[in-house]
Amino acid sequence: MKIPEKAPKLKDILDKFGTKSLFEISLDMKKIINDYDYWTEFKQKNYGIEPEIAWVKREFESLSYRKNLPFSDKSGKNFSFWLTPKTQPILHFIDRDSLSFPISDMRNEAEKTKYLISSLVEEAIASSQIEGAATTRRVAKEMLAANRMPKNKSEWMIYNNYKAISHIKENDCKNPLSVEMLLNLHRVLTENTFKDEEKHCIGRFRLPLQDDDIGVYDADGTLLYTPYPAEQVPQEIKKLIDFANTNHDGVQNEFIHPVVKAIILHFWIPYIHPFTDGNGRTARALFYWFMLKSGYWIFEYISISKLVLKMSGQYKKSFLYSECSDNDMTYFILFNLDIIERSIKDVIELINKKEAQQRKNRFILEKYPSLNLRQRDILINALKNPNKEYEISLHKGLHKISYGSANSDFMKLVSLGLMEKRLVGKKNIFIPVKDILLKLQP
Repeated sequence: MKIPEKAPKLKDILDKFGTKSLFEISLDMKKIINDYDYWTEFKQKNYGIEPEIAWVKREFESLSYRKNLPFSDKSGKNFSFWLTPKTQPILHFIDRDSLSFPISDMRNEAEKTKYLISSLVEEAIASSQIEGAATTRRVAKEMLAANRMPKNKSEWMIYNNYKAISHIKENDCKNPLSVEMLLNLHRVLTENTFKDEEKHCIGRFRLPLQDDDIGVYDADGTLLYTPYPAEQVPQEIKKLIDFANTNHDGVQNEFIHPVVKAIILHFWIPYIHPFTDGNGRTARALFYWFMLKSGYWIFEYISISKLVLKMSGQYKKSFLYSECSDNDMTYFILFNLDIIERSIKDVIELINKKEAQQRKNRFILEKYPSLNLRQRDILINALKNPNKEYEISLHKGLHKISYGSANSDFMKLVSLGLMEKRLVGKKNIFIPVKDILLKLQP
């Protein structure tokens, strides 16, 4: 990935075309503003006039609305952002549809736990894969479900992400941000992922001289960004913590929408780059912390990183565009709002499909009324995968139940003649009986 071409300076454009002729030109700004393209894409579009003139008019519109943020680049210029008209419907959707979706009204806690664990696993895997973890989803899911200890760095990255997000949900989302919380998050996220000679970097900020030869590089070795020198990290972290803990409710301080604030925190950590490694994972964990702390409970069930992974090129560009455009963070906010909206819609669609599948397979409930939801899930899965082998440890981890409860689930199905128990090596496995499809027909 190359560093984006910088946009022409407004003064240079005004000197070239003149201010009078510039403002006599009328232009429909609605699409230009809603697209909010960076200069490299912007100049390719046909607005019927020179792209430089269209750019100036959009930038003047943007500058009149931008809000300054309390952090700056190394030259001292503050970052700012503009919530363009396009963002308002997205924020309205997040506030209305996501918070009113009836995940909280699911039939019982077992069903909610299943969705929750699945989303935590997806987020842990995707967030780690963004940073280079190479383990497949199947292996990673089995590792987490069986609570097996990781075998390599990739597995440790995923395992640590899972632990960190679980810890945020259970503990940190109730507390204000602090240096101790940040360092502990980093410690959890990076355990056993550093080389032996670098282990001293776990759970601490970069140190002057020792950690100043650091940069952000692309896969091809291109230097994309050189962060603050390590000696400035403590003061920049203090600004971030003060911002995170400030109540931007529009009464005590200027209003900043909580979702936008979470995105700003997500950007800020990699920009400061306080750690030698693990900054991206820490940033995404911090995003989840603030969303859950702000009452957006649906984010327990959503994997933002799953979509970010699919759009990793645009994700990186949104960072670079914000850094190369006079510190206009609007690009990063727009990208992330789009990701959040799509992620919420994906999880709502998934849950609706699963609910429809449950209704479709209700005959299982009617035919075997004594079965619990976990057992019915096994049978529904067996309809689609009649040759699948099931392990107690995986079932136990997936549903967060005891070994005894997991074993009882399968033994009940064995007693009904729906599954067979076999000993493979030293491990018990359960497989659907050969005529499972016939037995489960309505």
